[in-house]
Amino acid sequence: MNNFQPPEVTANFFVLDKDESTWIHGWISMEASFDEFLSLIQGEIEYSWGLEYADMTNYLIFHIDLEDKNNLKEIKDDEYYLYVRQLQEIYIVVLHKDIEFRIIENIPPVFEWFMGTI
Repeated sequence: MNNFQPPEVTANFFVLDKDESTWIHGWISMEASFDEFLSLIQGEIEYSWGLEYADMTNYLIFHIDLEDKNNLKEIKDDEYYLYVRQLQEIYIVVLHKDIEFRIIENIPPVFEWFMGTI
């Protein structure tokens, strides 16, 4: 049991900055806790855009509910994060807080990315 490692959980992810013309997308590991996951996202933002963009208080984390493809459900805590981590297909969307819309059809870069991945 000491050498047992649970299988890695990955998600397709998309990060959109407030200008809605700058984004990051790809695959990301779903770490064991929500805090570890936030740290990983922060590292991706810092690496891609620079330290000045990496303040996670400026972003909200969502997953796309595949039963209702227009619905972004916010991930706020470990409990819901662990639920999302158990899903078969995981699509994570990280939006700057200045982006008001929460339906992917109203956010063209997110909609095009999502439609291209399913």
